[in-house]
Parts: sequence; structure tokens; C-alpha cells
Amino acid sequence: MANKKFKYRLEPLLNIRKHREKERQKEHAEAEAQVLQQESSLQQMDEHRLGTLDAQRDRLSGTISVAETLVCSRYLVKLKRDRLAGTELLHGLRKEEDERRVRLVEAARQRKIFEMLREKQEKKHLEEIAKADQKELDEVAAVNDRRKKKKGRRKSSPSQ
Repeated sequence: MANKKFKYRLEPLLNIRKHREKERQKEHAEAEAQVLQQESSLQQMDEHRLGTLDAQRDRLSGTISVAETLVCSRYLVKLKRDRLAGTELLHGLRKEEDERRVRLVEAARQRKIFEMLREKQEKKHLEEIAKADQKELDEVAAVNDRRKKKKGRRKSSPSQ
């Protein structure tokens, strides 16, 4: 029986596709981490702004220092500018994350193409082996049948 082992000729290309997909997964994970870090940074800015506003409101009950109010106001303006810059950066990071996600999906699609081709070729190989095995079994059965018929003729010939 012919049990030839299946060898996928495009295995090196499949391995390259798998490696490329892993690289794209790492790139996407890095982009995702940057987005999360920027979102956290923006959230901290918002908390600082709210804390500063609360502190300024608390000071309104007593005497108000012009210098303190100016410092607080300038700090709030700086936080607002930083927030706007951070928001723009976040938009850019999200765009980069989306681009990397698209590249990851494409890499996964390429890998799947080679894997599906491998499966088809392996299935075809197994069918060919099964066909060859069946042909071999048919030949053995045919030979045995011929032998039995020859024996049957020999036994019936002398008695006639």
C-alpha cells in the first residue's frame, strides 16, 4: 500500500505568511496600547482641570487674590491647549491603529489562503493514496480470483 507522506511545496511561503501575521499582530497591539495610553493621559488632564476648578471655587468663599486667580486661569488655559493637542494626537493614533488593523486582517487573509490551499492539496493527496490502495486491493482480489478459477478448472478437468 502506497502511503507516501504529504509534502506541501508552499510550506515556506505559508510560514512566511504566518510570521508576517504575527508581526502585524504585534504592530496592532502596540498601536492599541498607544491609543489606550493617550486616552488615559487625556482622562488625567480632565481630572486635573476639574480639580483645579473645584479648588478655585473653594477659594471664592474667602478673600480672592488676583495673582492666584491669574495663575489658576493660565493653568486652565494650558490644560485646555494640552487637551486639544492630546485629542489631535489621539485621532492620529486611532487612525494608525485602524491602518494597522487593516494590515493585520490582510495578513490573516493571506495566511488563510495558503492554509486552505494546503488543505485542498492534502485532501487530494489522501484521495490519491486511497485510490492507489483500492487499485492495489482490486488487483490482489483479481489475482486471487484467477487462481481460484484455475484451481476450479483443474479439479473439474480430470473428473470429466
